[in-house]
Formats: sequence, structure tokens, C-alpha cells
Amino acid sequence: MEITLAETVGGIYYLVIALSSLLGCFLVAMGFPGQFFPGVTAAILWLSGVSDAAGEVIIGGEIVLTLFGLGLLAEGFEFVSGLVGGKAAGSRWRGAVGGMIGGFAGAIFGNLLFPLFGGLLGIVVGTLFGAIFGEMQGEEAAGTEQAVKIGLASAIGKAVGLVAKVALNFAIGFWAILQLF
Repeated sequence: MEITLAETVGGIYYLVIALSSLLGCFLVAMGFPGQFFPGVTAAILWLSGVSDAAGEVIIGGEIVLTLFGLGLLAEGFEFVSGLVGGKAAGSRWRGAVGGMIGGFAGAIFGNLLFPLFGGLLGIVVGTLFGAIFGEMQGEEAAGTEQAVKIGLASAIGKAVGLVAKVALNFAIGFWAILQLF
């Protein structure tokens, strides 16, 4: 029995999605929103009109929307988990803003200092120090001990969110591999 290219296109598509989810994990580790990479890859394949032997498009818009929706969900979870961690420890708005700015700056400087995985560490450490700095500003500044407690809680929340983003990419890759069988 001979297999034609049109019959293998579906398998190739799912392998490409699986590989893009793995690349997405590396992008998240570098501090980029890599959870969107499988969705972008699926959108490119969908818009190119890749079809199987029966002439049907392999990827539909619903899969593309689902992958982007999952990416947005993971991004929102990361954002909210850092805020919830800080709020649980008593953070004020200055600590929350400081944590967000610190996380962003940490991703940039973490990648500059330690290429590849420095962004991940930089996000967490930047969130920690940003939240501490933010809490120690203003008229109603928190004491050092309280600011450190809030910074640690914010950093733990951000780390949980980052783990969720990486887990999402692995889950998408696992789903794509299962589609081969």
C-alpha cells in the first residue's frame, strides 16, 4: 500500500504544531509570550489552505481560535496569579505596579545576563524586587518586613503563572502528538 503526500499532510501538520508548542516553551522561558506560538502556527497553516487527500482543510478556524483562547487564558492566569499572590500578602496598588514593571524589566535583563533561560528567572526576581520597591514608596509605605513578604508572595504567584504557561504548551504538544494516532 502506497501512501501519498496528501495522506501524510495531516500528520505533518500535527508534528509542526507539536514542534511549535515546544518552541513556545522556550519562548516562555526567555520571557516572551510563547503560549501564542502554536496558535500562530495553526493560523498560518489554516490560512494557507493545507488540505488532506479528500480536499478538506485539515485545520479549521475553531482550532485556531481555541489555541489563541488558551494562550489568552494562560496570559491572564499569569497576570492574575502574580496579583493574587501579592494581594494575599496585603499588597497595595504601588506594589502591584512595581511587580509588573519589575517582571518586565527582569525578563529583559535576565535574557541579557543569562541567554535562553535568564528571562524566566529575571521575571520572577524582577517581580520580587519590583513589588518590594513599590510597597516601600509613598506616604503609607510598608515596612521592610511587610514589603519583602508581599514581594515574595508576588514572585511565587508569578512563578505559578509561568509554570501554567509552560504546562499549556506541553499540553498542546501532547494533544498534537495524540492526533497522529
